[in-house]
Amino acid sequence: METLAIVGASLAGLSAARAARARGFAGRLVIIGDEQHRPYDRPPLSKDFLLGDSVPTNYPAPGA
Repeated sequence: METLAIVGASLAGLSAARAARARGFAGRLVIIGDEQHRPYDRPPLSKDFLLGDSVPTNYPAPGA
């Protein structure tokens, strides 16, 4: 089984893992980071969100 190691467990690392899967990588993913918590997706800040026209529940986390 192939293994892909991604250094950095921030949003960039999570995006790299998603991109690998989207391109058909079916092997093992290893995400290496110094963060205390698992990777997560922050909601994008948009004008609607900042103006109060959108609520955070409109931006689900991956796998939610």
